[in-house]
Parts: sequence; C-alpha cells; structure tokens
Amino acid sequence: MKRYENGTEAPYGLYLSASPIDVRFVGAEGEALDGREGARYLHLPAWMVVALGPALGGAFVMAFPLLVIAAVLGLALTLTFKGLGTKHSYVARANWQPAAAYFDQGATGDDVDPLWDAEMAALEREVMARAEIEKRQG
Repeated sequence: MKRYENGTEAPYGLYLSASPIDVRFVGAEGEALDGREGARYLHLPAWMVVALGPALGGAFVMAFPLLVIAAVLGLALTLTFKGLGTKHSYVARANWQPAAAYFDQGATGDDVDPLWDAEMAALEREVMARAEIEKRQG
C-alpha cells in the first residue's frame, strides 16, 4: 500500500489518514488528492474496502441501540433540568451561539460607530424580549 501526500496526483480509489481519521475519495485517474493540510494518506485497495464493508456495517448495527439509548437519556436529562428550572439548566441544552464570541464586554465605546451602536441596542432589546417570552413559556 502506497502513501500519498495531500495535493498530489493519486489514482482512483479510497484513501485513509490515521491521525486524525479522515477518508477521501479520488474519482478520476490522476486527480489531486484533496485532504487535510500536511496529512499523509494510505491508498486502500478495493478488495479491502469490500471485505471491511460488512464488518463496519455490522459494527453500526450493533452500536445503533446504544446510540438510541444515549439520545433518549440525553433528552430525559434535558427535560429534567429544564423542568427543575435551576440556574444551571443551560448546561443540559445544546445551543450553538457562534456570534457570542464576538461580544466584547470590556469595550469602551470610543471607537464604535453610532449607527452600529443603535443597531446593537435594538438587537439587544430583541434578544432580551425573546428571552423573557421563552422564560414565561418554559
């Protein structure tokens, strides 16, 4: 089995990188292997992919009930913490808030555009109103 670097021409087939695990597919002969920067990929022969396919499928079938149980327990914990109304119930909820990283609590306001400041104030009022509505409902 031959190893290929990211960005080099590679023959048709599947390629596996071990750290971190990454699988790539090259669909045409001589196409560049598009993968993670600096990663080295091992070409997997077709017979190996065919042989390991049923084993990977079987592992999924065996693990699926455990995944369902984990999802149900996660939902039960979320509902329990939300039902208790504790101060830390947010820990049980999976909220994705990427914009929150950009809110700077220590800003002085000297370099803020007045129009931007007005928009942020309106946005803050909307967020607080929605939070109040959610608090009343939940």
